[in-house]
Amino acid sequence: MVPPNKIFLTEEQEAYLIENYQTLINHTLCQHLGVSTRTLNRLAKERGLVKDLAAIEGQRRERLSVSLKTTFRLRGGNDHSENGIKTQFKPGFKPRELFGEDKFWAMHRKAVETRKMRFAEERARVSFGLPQRTNMRVKRQPRQKILDRAYLKRRGYVLDEANNIAYFTQETRRATRLEAMPRRFYIFKPYENKHQ
Repeated sequence: MVPPNKIFLTEEQEAYLIENYQTLINHTLCQHLGVSTRTLNRLAKERGLVKDLAAIEGQRRERLSVSLKTTFRLRGGNDHSENGIKTQFKPGFKPRELFGEDKFWAMHRKAVETRKMRFAEERARVSFGLPQRTNMRVKRQPRQKILDRAYLKRRGYVLDEANNIAYFTQETRRATRLEAMPRRFYIFKPYENKHQ
């Protein structure tokens, strides 16, 4: 018994399928014949048709090359597809050996300039009281403050960096010498007074 919705091909479609199934991708065949991928696979299996993998791989590489060229053109960049094999990653080679000295240092200078510009933008945001967009440390802190911060954290102080306050609890190993100094970098308060 034949299923009611089974698709049959005309003589022209049959000839097209037998002639092109080996070398064309399924998407192209489905569009031309007006069938789904599942139906196409069934029709090919009934006729004993097999793909030529080398031809399909060649088509895939060609489509990839075209898409890369289009992408680079749309982004306004240079088309590196011709130099792709030359500049792609190779074990044992450094970037300056692949790109050449001039191009490598041009890329390096551009990266440095971009970082400087982003750093200046972040510093301006902080000075105007806006939140940072990156994790860059734009506030200059003396080395001694960084050392004190690490020391206080090790001893169990709870630090409020925004207000430069170090809270101590009962479990904190108090740094009495540091606390006795006139305000160095932090004000010391008990943790119970944190919300006052």
